Amino acid sequence: MLKKEWALGASAAVIALFATVAPVLAADDDGLQEVVVTARRRAETLQSVPQAVSAFTADDMANRQVSSTLDLVRMVPNLFGSSNTGIPGANTYYIRGLGSTEQIATIDPAVSTYVDDVVVPRQNANNYGLFDIEQMEVLRGPQGTTFGRNSTGGAISVRLKKPSEDFGGYAEATYGSYEQRTFRGDINVPVTPKILTKFTGYYSQDDGWMTNQANGENLNALKSYGGRGAVRLLPNDDITVDLSVEHTGGSGTYMRSYYDDPTQTRLAATTSGGTGNVLADALANRGLGSSAQSTAVTANLEWRLPSVTLNAITGYRTINQKFMMDFSLPSSRTINPTPYYLTNDGRYDMVSQELKAVGSFFDDKLRYVAGLYYFNEDNRTAAGQVFGTSISCSAGLYGDGNMSCGGKPGYSSVRDIRNQTDSYAAYAQADLDLTDTITAIAGARVTHEVKALQLPATSYGGATTADLKRYGIATDLETNVITPKFGLNYKPMEDVLLFVSATNGYKGGGWNSRTAYLPQQFTAMKPETTWSYEAGVKSTFLDHKLQVNVTGFLADTKNLQLSYTTPGPIAGTTLSTQDNAGNIEVKGLEFEVRARPFHALDLFGTLGIQQGEYTYVNPRAQSFVSGTGAYVNAIDLSDQLSRFPKRSAAVGGTYTLPVPSWDASFALTAELDYTGGFWTTAANSAPSTLTPTALNSYASNYTLVNLSLTFTTDDDLWRVKLDCKNCGDKTYLTSVFNGYYYGEPRRVTATLTRRF
Repeated sequence: MLKKEWALGASAAVIALFATVAPVLAADDDGLQEVVVTARRRAETLQSVPQAVSAFTADDMANRQVSSTLDLVRMVPNLFGSSNTGIPGANTYYIRGLGSTEQIATIDPAVSTYVDDVVVPRQNANNYGLFDIEQMEVLRGPQGTTFGRNSTGGAISVRLKKPSEDFGGYAEATYGSYEQRTFRGDINVPVTPKILTKFTGYYSQDDGWMTNQANGENLNALKSYGGRGAVRLLPNDDITVDLSVEHTGGSGTYMRSYYDDPTQTRLAATTSGGTGNVLADALANRGLGSSAQSTAVTANLEWRLPSVTLNAITGYRTINQKFMMDFSLPSSRTINPTPYYLTNDGRYDMVSQELKAVGSFFDDKLRYVAGLYYFNEDNRTAAGQVFGTSISCSAGLYGDGNMSCGGKPGYSSVRDIRNQTDSYAAYAQADLDLTDTITAIAGARVTHEVKALQLPATSYGGATTADLKRYGIATDLETNVITPKFGLNYKPMEDVLLFVSATNGYKGGGWNSRTAYLPQQFTAMKPETTWSYEAGVKSTFLDHKLQVNVTGFLADTKNLQLSYTTPGPIAGTTLSTQDNAGNIEVKGLEFEVRARPFHALDLFGTLGIQQGEYTYVNPRAQSFVSGTGAYVNAIDLSDQLSRFPKRSAAVGGTYTLPVPSWDASFALTAELDYTGGFWTTAANSAPSTLTPTALNSYASNYTLVNLSLTFTTDDDLWRVKLDCKNCGDKTYLTSVFNGYYYGEPRRVTATLTRRF
């Protein structure tokens, strides 16, 4: 409680500091720089966009030690996230209570990631390595009109650097805690004034911060690498063609630990000896870990006409992922647990095509963005589970099945899951100036989507498509939906914008599949829909030295798609289930403040406040235990929303000290990040007299301290940077699933950069 009061008090202190320095602001004419965003699919200044958007430039991210999209969770109000249990390359994001902890391809994320306007549809490789970043934006609330693709919670938009007309580049090396070694570099090569090229690459590796006491191996080690080539063609003054191809890869683990010691664990499996066959490796207790490779190709043709700008945006991405994750029961320090492994071997392909028009009429009093969109996805996942020394199975409820399971007909956990999506959409949104100070906004997206599921027969006896149809499971889902948006803006003065809006968002249906062995467990989910109502103010004061943005919201979500736990086939274990859990209502406030009291000092502060509750719970999501009077490993109306800190705050700043005698400067960035307590599981599980073996899935609040000191020469050719993340070495819980998963301990790094 004291920590929460302290963190909120720190935010208040920053506001007080702004008031203290206000008298000296007028003496300095160096104000905040305007940030241009594309949150509404057209270029606008951040302060003119009537919705909740956080934007970070390359300098912002360097100062605040942002190295991947996961670092955004400490910078944006009411955004929560962590690595998926076991898989460091897959992020689980929650915005205003909407998100997903499951990355299997039959369920879509509620917070979509976009790279250069092309969606990254799978959560299994969304921890995008920021090796060529220009800017990132986080859009809070449903994006049902112009972005549209499954963004009921919000969207994370990554914009990469484009080739420039100047030859140059940089080389960078980092060394730090846990033997971290990182190398980055890029080079711009203008071939001709009309053909510009850019090449970028990176490699990073560390040895991990956890020890497996069973075999002495280091765990939670990471390795990642990537390269990108980009070409910008300028055939004339009206046409720009941007082409890029990239390949990224990575491997590592993110494993559970002892409750009282996040750096120690005991697991039966070893990370070495993997053969590439994850199921065979799991049976042999080898190959613990995950790996993923992604290749993407993007093309954007922009044609600027006198009254309209046209874009044709094409995207292709393929992801190959394998993992063998250990979810064994929590163990003692001396006894190895009975192995419980999840295996996954998948390939995921997507292609998208968009035609977009941005223009205006009536002397710019009516501004619009409109487009056509096509998306296709083809996924294949070989998923299985191993208990002890054998592949797990479940006896058929009606004496049926494709294999022998404990002497009875049953179904294997090893399934060949294939699912495809075809989605077509048309969208339009317009701003109409009713007066010099009042603007009306209206838009809508019309979507037609078809999803198909097939389960081919396997040699292990898993459920098949024929089995699903025999039990009436829908293997084809078709949806037609219209997601509208309405808004009204009022500008009482030049640097103040007041806005209200109502926005509808949509996320496609899917299937429960991760732990569904029996065909009748492959339940189909309905689409998740959200109506969000926002009111806010964006304001700039004191000659552009102080910026204050405030948003209030109320969101009503129907057919919430949620991962929750149900009792497993072995006593004391749990299984993850995906279903429409019910309906929720969330409301809250979000504050973002930036200030530049004088040229050398930049300050920032954010505060997120939210409350949420279930207004209806699907009976399928309730597991009533007869004779106990309680719900166990399930949800009821009294449960609090999961991954839902009611308070989050960040406060800090950067102070730059010139050293004229050295022709250089020092910059010190200090940051405090507070996250309130939250339940990591939907079931709000905790030990009790009814469930004494349950793990406590509540994560207490925590505050992290981050520091950064940078030395830069005035010509910007040399830079030396010392960074410290979680400087107080705070132990903080992020997830609970058959064990406890913690955030990274203190990490200190030194970076040397040379530009040319």
